[in-house]
Amino acid sequence: AMSAAPLRAGAARVTDVSWRVDVTLSTSSAHKALRPSVVLALRLDDGTTETFECALDRVHALREAVATLLNEMDWAGREVEGVREIGARAQAGFAKIRATIDDGAAA
Repeated sequence: AMSAAPLRAGAARVTDVSWRVDVTLSTSSAHKALRPSVVLALRLDDGTTETFECALDRVHALREAVATLLNEMDWAGREVEGVREIGARAQAGFAKIRATIDDGAAA
């Protein structure tokens, strides 16, 4: 069945994040274990909430992936600024050459 929700272009945006840590206690005659997991709730701009539960090691992997992505975005931003600076210098050099040619043609 199709949803009556309106169609929208692009992905929904996260407007709020909440989280909690759940700990499952497992006991048996052989061993006792604590298994932590993290529950993430993402509120989206379309009013829905997506909830995810994952083991603590997966949260660490996600954190590392996000940190890597942020570092790469920062690097890319610096590279773009460098390219813009090179472009501006090239345009200034071209303008000087053009002015020299125009001055020579006028003389």
